[in-house]
Amino acid sequence: MKEYGEFLSEEDKMMVTTIRDFVNKEIMPVRQQLDEDTDRGLVHHVLNGLAKIGLHKRGLPESVGGLRTNAISLEVGYEEISRGDSGIAMTLSVPAWVFGPAMRSRNDRVINDLCTPFCKDEFHEACQAMTEPEGGCNIESADYRGKEIHTIARLDGDEWVINGAKQFPSGASVADVYLVTSTTDPNLGEEGIALIYVPAGTPGLSFDKPENKLGMRYTDVNASIHLDNVRVPKEYRASLEPGRDHQSFRNFLSWGRLSSAAFAVGNAQAVFDIALDFTANRFYGGKQVRQHSLQAAMLADMIIGIESARFYYLTVASMFNNRKVYGSPYSDAQIAKGSGAKVYACDVAIDVCNKAMQLTGSYGYMKEYNIEKYLRDCKIIQLWEGGAELGRIDVARGYYPMVPAD
Repeated sequence: MKEYGEFLSEEDKMMVTTIRDFVNKEIMPVRQQLDEDTDRGLVHHVLNGLAKIGLHKRGLPESVGGLRTNAISLEVGYEEISRGDSGIAMTLSVPAWVFGPAMRSRNDRVINDLCTPFCKDEFHEACQAMTEPEGGCNIESADYRGKEIHTIARLDGDEWVINGAKQFPSGASVADVYLVTSTTDPNLGEEGIALIYVPAGTPGLSFDKPENKLGMRYTDVNASIHLDNVRVPKEYRASLEPGRDHQSFRNFLSWGRLSSAAFAVGNAQAVFDIALDFTANRFYGGKQVRQHSLQAAMLADMIIGIESARFYYLTVASMFNNRKVYGSPYSDAQIAKGSGAKVYACDVAIDVCNKAMQLTGSYGYMKEYNIEKYLRDCKIIQLWEGGAELGRIDVARGYYPMVPAD
């Protein structure tokens, strides 16, 4: 536990021990099989295993059986799971992300109708449908403030009627509940943002076939979503209070990027462990590979990057926990912190994978050594939620005003 310094409570340390043991026994031996699990039977076996130790309840409302937790505890858990498979960690994290707006708004109708099954013994998947085909990641830019949302929700009596499309969201076509980012009027900007819950099977909700991806092929299912006159009760909007949904929407950006940093660090740690072991068991010039100064320096750069990225995201998580001092996670300043942690951690993870492949040579290119798996997986972490470039813009926004988007 020393890698986490003084950030962990005694309870967190016990949690890490439990997760680490599960990952070593249940995920590490099947890392490559998860990538070929077309019927997702093994994926569900792993997710249900995590549910048996209660991890699926973390961050969900206590009123229906969830477990209250804090940012540090959540993110450390995600890092530990990502050491085995970051797609599993991503899928595990989505329900708390999806039901967060309903919890913030004290929307008991949504929590009782839709969230209760997520706190039962088996894992249920959720989907946060945000990205759109028209503008890609523009919707995820804090600078656009809701102006690029093309999915429209209009109130018809006691029902919301939703029309639009979403692209690439995690859990699309396999989730039980969808949280759809829409707008009541694009001209209203943030005031028009409406976060609306749509149960699976609702008429008008349809999907394209899952994307054929480079990494996280079956642990994190992505597909396009179509909403054609989808009708749900008026109470299924996260908040009926004007402007409240846009705060929750901005929370998606900060929390999503913070979690992405933890995912990336978990990938990087796993790859470093592989390289450290490999260079201990290969020899040239009469000594271990890692005893040569060139390779030792490469390993040193890897661990310097991992440790600095880890303490970056842990520091930001501690800020998220202390809102009296640092403000809400939806503030420009906190979005900047979460974005910076993600940008840096993903850069580190890609660099660690590249260095590990150089250290292991052609062996690292082979599936049995798993480095190529983590390289494939951490690349999409770098790309989602707006990518490294948009992340850097949002970092800058936390320190000086940007010219408003047209």
